[in-house]
Amino acid sequence: MDLSRFFLILILSLLLFGTGAYALDSKIPKEGTVFVGENDLDISDCNVRAGDEIAFWSSGSPEGTPDSRAKVMDTRHFFVDPAFFSGKTGTWYGLISKKPVFKVEDPWIQLDVVEQGIDHEPEWIKKGNLVSFKISSNMYLLQERPGSAGVPVRINLTGPNETTFTTLQSPTGTYNLEKIFVYYSPFDTGAVWETKDDEKYPEGEYTAWATILANDIAEKNSGDGVTTSLKTTFVLSKIKPEKEKESQKDTSDKKSKSSEKEESDSSGTKTRTPTLTPTPTPTETPVPELTLDITPIITQSSIDVTAKPTKPPLPSPPKEKPSAQKQPLGVVVCLLSLLAVMMAVAGKRR
Repeated sequence: MDLSRFFLILILSLLLFGTGAYALDSKIPKEGTVFVGENDLDISDCNVRAGDEIAFWSSGSPEGTPDSRAKVMDTRHFFVDPAFFSGKTGTWYGLISKKPVFKVEDPWIQLDVVEQGIDHEPEWIKKGNLVSFKISSNMYLLQERPGSAGVPVRINLTGPNETTFTTLQSPTGTYNLEKIFVYYSPFDTGAVWETKDDEKYPEGEYTAWATILANDIAEKNSGDGVTTSLKTTFVLSKIKPEKEKESQKDTSDKKSKSSEKEESDSSGTKTRTPTLTPTPTPTETPVPELTLDITPIITQSSIDVTAKPTKPPLPSPPKEKPSAQKQPLGVVVCLLSLLAVMMAVAGKRR
């Protein structure tokens, strides 16, 4: 019985600790940074109380008439409303106290697909090569909040036949795309996609983009490049698409030249000069007889050639290696809870 009580107390402690750990992404330290669209934030440590007004001065100094104002209704459930805070980036102060409350930033995110360590945005990835993803965002600053592992990001990847991928086969095992903690920028996942498997990753067109998952921000402040990155589309195949086009062009040219030669041979290769034969008569003015032999006119079919677009190189990935990501305690807590319940039932039967 005493053992059962001990486990129950242990489980409750872990649950409380776990809840606090998950809430740390929403706990804002004094003069910390918040992002437009974040919801349910705890700003109770930020020199402000419920009912206070906060204000923004574009000059950066809390003097004169503020450019924007907002009222704090609940310091433990605060919403960085885009209607009041979008574009008002910088330090916000207490309207009366003139003390700094927090800093506001407009969020942004970008996703780049990197093939075999080649730092460029590809249109084509050669089948069998390794692929990594580079996530750039100013929301990595969430890692400055005590206990936070960084901003959670989901990589969305779709392929041929409307296939959606939530995991990828990597050289070291399975890589989960659903929640990646980004704690610096640009964040490089490393080579997490091995593309050689024809059944899992057939040749065709793929599209990738990233979404920020922190504090309902993707729903409250949606937008491409804001909380969801622009989409990157590329072709996964063994042969470069441009080479295929060039091969088709050469074949078409050869067929056109062959057809031209055959038509020329069938109609004669020489063009005869028109001959004028005068027929004089004593009473009439001579009228020349004109005989023309016109060779056939051959029309070549035009060939459309699509120029290969050029794209500017993107910044190189960071040299430093990412450290191990923090993992949630959900599985451990569930197992311990089940064990505690079983022991409690056993204790009651005794």
